[in-house]
Parts: sequence; structure tokens; C-alpha cells
Amino acid sequence: MNTSEMISAIQDTETTVDGIIGLLDKASRFCMNNDHRKSEDAEIVVRILNRTEEFEQVLPGARLIVDAMVREAGLFPYVSSFSSVRDEIAREVHQVPGLAELTFHSMQRSVFSKLQRGQNIVLSAPTSFGKTMLVDALIAAKAPSIVVIVVPTIALLEERRRTLATRFPNYQIITQNFQELRTGPTIIVGTQERILERPDIPAPDLFVIDEFYKLDLTSGDTRAKSLNVLLAKYIDVAKQVYLLGPSIEKNPVDSENRTDFEFIKTDYSPVAADIIHVEPKGADPDTLARVLKERKGESSLVYCRSPKSARVVSRQLADRDFSSSSKLLKTIAVWLRNNYHDNWYLADSLERGIGIHHGRIPRAVGHLMVQLFNKGVIKILLCTSSLIEGVNTVAENVLIYDKYISIRKLDRFTFDNIKGRAGRMFQHFVGRIFVFDDAPDPRYDALDIPLLKGTDELSDQAILQLPNDVLSERNLARKSELLNFMEVPSIILERYAKFGLAEIEKLYLELGEYIGSGNTSLLWTGYGDYPKSLASMEVVWGRVEFEKHGVRSARQFAHFANKLRKNSTLKYFLMDVATGDDVDESIDLAFNFLRGAEYSFVEPLQMLQDMINSLPYEDCHCDYGKFLADLTSWGLPGHTKALEEVGVPAPLIQKICGYIDNFDIDVAVSDVRRLMVSQKELSEADIEILNFTLAES
Repeated sequence: MNTSEMISAIQDTETTVDGIIGLLDKASRFCMNNDHRKSEDAEIVVRILNRTEEFEQVLPGARLIVDAMVREAGLFPYVSSFSSVRDEIAREVHQVPGLAELTFHSMQRSVFSKLQRGQNIVLSAPTSFGKTMLVDALIAAKAPSIVVIVVPTIALLEERRRTLATRFPNYQIITQNFQELRTGPTIIVGTQERILERPDIPAPDLFVIDEFYKLDLTSGDTRAKSLNVLLAKYIDVAKQVYLLGPSIEKNPVDSENRTDFEFIKTDYSPVAADIIHVEPKGADPDTLARVLKERKGESSLVYCRSPKSARVVSRQLADRDFSSSSKLLKTIAVWLRNNYHDNWYLADSLERGIGIHHGRIPRAVGHLMVQLFNKGVIKILLCTSSLIEGVNTVAENVLIYDKYISIRKLDRFTFDNIKGRAGRMFQHFVGRIFVFDDAPDPRYDALDIPLLKGTDELSDQAILQLPNDVLSERNLARKSELLNFMEVPSIILERYAKFGLAEIEKLYLELGEYIGSGNTSLLWTGYGDYPKSLASMEVVWGRVEFEKHGVRSARQFAHFANKLRKNSTLKYFLMDVATGDDVDESIDLAFNFLRGAEYSFVEPLQMLQDMINSLPYEDCHCDYGKFLADLTSWGLPGHTKALEEVGVPAPLIQKICGYIDNFDIDVAVSDVRRLMVSQKELSEADIEILNFTLAES
């Protein structure tokens, strides 16, 4: 009997004594057969676990037989009883050192043994494998002094911060660039952009990249270059490197030239999934509504290609009789309208029991959506790829509604990541994946990660961004040659090389001519009104490449920036700019601008300021600091904007910021919790929302 036949037998077995005994006998024989992979044993046992409660009711003692199979398959977290000394020893071996509440499955234990010995590992495994838990196990077992963890998104950054802060209270957890690096054990968690901005990080004992496939230089992802620069900075100075990511077919490590790395690939998983091809094929709202209604009462994650797609789908489902009687959701919807925008489509959708999560929704509100979904308050969550990269959700069903990411066809990595959201240990042993179109080609292209091939063929931009002590002699010579050849000051080249050396030099020379001829429109300081911000943004717009976040021109940027500066609250800003015939679209654009204001719009203007101040002219000075600080913080005082990342919505930050003095993330969160208890300044709805957003996942 092969794996497919065994799966069918589990699904079709009648819940009778004879049926259960026959199935368990077949499954035991299957798992004793060594002609298949260990991962297939695990899948069979997980599928039986999914039916064990009903089996136990008909055949008392069935659980003991299943437990024996669970142990043989290496699924030790699922074992409920141990019948021998051998079993007790196995349990002890698979408990996580220093984290007694956690238990390894057998493949985790195998990988952990290598990590514990100090090996550099590139791990390719399914989403549900528990790759991230190995990081925490390594910290608990080896107590490294400095740990650097690179995550792909800020949403995942915050999720990791909460877990790490709970498990390692003796460590300083750094997620914000304004946090000072103190002496003592420290874990720095951040996106590649944030970590690259910190020159004060010493050589780490452990360096981790989550979702390492994003290093692929052929992917078209503009952030891949920055991630490769970060890997180049630490790959040879960190005591240990651990790269983790989803299943890939081809080994990205050249084992002859990079002998210090081991590639481990496994498809072992403690959860299983059924793939169901939906008919008729294609993204059709009637078909989507039918599938969701058939799964009513179950948690369903619906993948959409873009924020606009998620918005449109939410409206389409509203027209197909989706509703909710939840008073809590009504309260939250009213709160969202009162604090963001009167006509925000997210509030309308939430009232009908449907959540939405995408990159244009403020992070605190996005976290609220995830928490409402995980707690079962909403059963349907529409999402884009913003939710896929590691954020933990409790989804029984995943519906892959679109076959695109924005305008690109869905690639295999993202498809498998989306699939991996279905099912969760101890909650949904077997998830279901509903595919509305053809799946991507199951073959993977090889990843282009030069550093794992043992080559130091770094780009000019990377060489200039890296410190001298991590460069080879050949690359040091190249760096010296580049710096001597170009007219731009070295400090500017080293900091902003990502924008392109030719582009930087051309802009620098043009600025020299512009200001040298007597033009002073860029020489301003302070708040930066519309004419000033327009003049500066027009200089960099189109000359250097940066993420525009849907903003069409420098003029539109200056318009949004000026409105943000003038309006005293976020709601006033949104109501001021989100107008017109398509309010939904204009709300999304306004939120998209706010996301760009955090970083993307700031860096090119910082470069412009540094260039101007380095020009050799008398009275040639500008200071955009106040303007950029207000832009980044959305006008919130000091560093309080950081609270938005940890789950406090911006309108509430504005309401309570007067009660937060010496800003520290953990202290500030404690201050918010105290206000929740005292109910000072906070309404019942405010507290209700914070109870979700500040709760542990």
C-alpha cells in the first residue's frame, strides 16, 4: 500500500470497531515498512491523530496504539502517554534544553544537534516544521552573547519580539534603531534595512536569516541586494550562521567552495494538508462565497493578489449575504470609523465577520485582525502576501483565490508558503487548501546566492556598503579604486550606495551646478511646507530608484506630506486626503503613503541633505531633520510611534502619549497596560481593542 492509498484508507474508514482495528493494523504495517521516507510516516500518523478522538470513543484504548505510532514516527510533541523506560528516555532526549515546555519532533532534534555543535546550517523545510523554534532552542542551550535575527517584515519582527521577550527575560531585545546597545546578552531583531543602519553591532555569536530564499538575486525583489549585503557583512565574522526557509529543491550551497555550510532539506511536517481543486476554475466571487459557506464555522484564510483585490473581494462577499451578529465586531467597526475614516471599507467588512490584512493597513490594526482571527472572533480573513511570511495564524482552511502577486504570477515559494498556513499543531492536524486556479510549476529554479557558492564577486554597491574588515584583499582594492575614482564624498557613497553609484554621482554633480548657480530652494530647515518639500522631492524623484508606495509624483508626495503636517490627528489627515469618487482606493493610497513615510521617502531625502551639506560652497546648508522626523513618526511625539508596531493603534498613542515619559518599548507597553487597568483616558472600546492587540499570540 502506497502513501496515497493509505491516506484514502484513513479518510474512508468507518468509525466501527472492526474498521478502526483494520486501519490501525494497516497503518502500523505501513510505518514499519522502510521503503518510503520518514516524512510519509509522519503524514500518515498526523492524519490518524486527526481522527483519534472519534476512534477512542468507539474503541477505548485506540489512543495507546496511536501513541505508539506517534513515537515511531518521531512526533514526540503529540505523545500523550509513555509506556516504557525507553519511551521516557526518548521524551527526555526530545525536550528542548532550557525550554522545558517545548518538545522537538525527531527531525527538529536532528537539526538541533548539528546547530548545537556549532555548524552553519541552511535549512529548507515546510512552513509547519518549526524552523524558528530551533533559534530559541539554540539561545536557551548555548546562551550566546550577541544574536542577530533578520526577518522579512516588521509584522514578523513584532511577533518574534514578544516570544523572545517572554522566553529570555535576561536578554535585551532590540527592534528599534533608537534603542541603545547595552552591555550584556542582547538579541537584535530587525529587517535587513534596520540592521544595516546599525554600525554598532559587534560580531554576533549567532546570525540568523529567516526566509533565506529572499537572498536570491534573480527574484526581482529590490530588497534582495540589501539582504545580500547584510549576509556578506556577517557570514565570515559571526561564530555561527543559521539560514532558514521554505522547501526548495536545489542546494544553494557549493559544498566544494563553501565547506563551512551544510544544506539540510526535509519535507517532514507535524501537520498535513489536503489540496482541493475548486471548480469552476478561476477567481469567481460566487464560487468563493459557495466554498466559504460550505466551510461555515471553520477558520478560513483567503489569499488575494493585492490590497485592491482584497478590498474588492470584501465588497463582493458583502453582496452575497455574509453577515455577523457579533456586538464586539460592531463595536470595533464603529471605533475604526471614529478613529480612522468614516467610510473605511475595513469597518464595513468587519461588521459582516470578515477581516482584512494587507500591507496598506496600519500594523496595529493588522495585528488586531490576526488576533481576532486566531481567537475565533472572525472566521474569514482576506489577506495578501503580507500575512504569509511567518506570521502565525490558526487557519483550518486556506483558499488560494488569486494566482498572482500583484501583476506577477504566483511563484512556487510563495505558493508553498501560503499552503503552509493551513493547519496548526494541536489545533488543526489536517488543513485544507482550496486552489482556484492551476498551481505554479512544482519545479524550483536554483537560487542565486553568490556568498553560498564561495565567491566574493560582490557588486560595487555592496563593496562600498561593507566595512573594510569583512572584505577580501581583492575587494578592498576595488573599494579603494572606486572611492578614488568618484567625486562624491566617500561617506555618502558608503551610506547610500544602494541607490546606484552612477545615479549618485550624476545627482551630486547636478546639485553642485544647481546650487553653485545661486539657487536656494533646497536650502531650507524646519517643518518643510508644501513648496519646500516639493522642491526637494522633485530633485530625487526619477533620479534615484526607491519604493514610491503608489504615490504618482513628487507633487502628490508634497501634497500628502503637507496635509499630514497640518492635520492634528490621523483621522483628520485621512478624511482630508481620502476623498473623491473612489473613496476605498483613496483610503488605501493614504495608508500606503503613511507606510512609505516610515522609511522609503525618508532615505532619499536624507541623502539629498547630506549631499548638499557636503558641497564646497559658503552658506550651503540645509537641515530636513524636523520634517523627516515628523514624516517618519506620522506626527506622533518622540519615539512613541514605535508603539504602533507592538499593537497600539496610532489614534490611541496620540490619546495617551502624555502618560509616557522616558521612552523604552517594554516600559511604554507596561504604561499602556496600567492605563487599561485604571481606565484613565481610555474608553471601553479602546480597552477592548488593546486587550486583543497587546495579547500574546
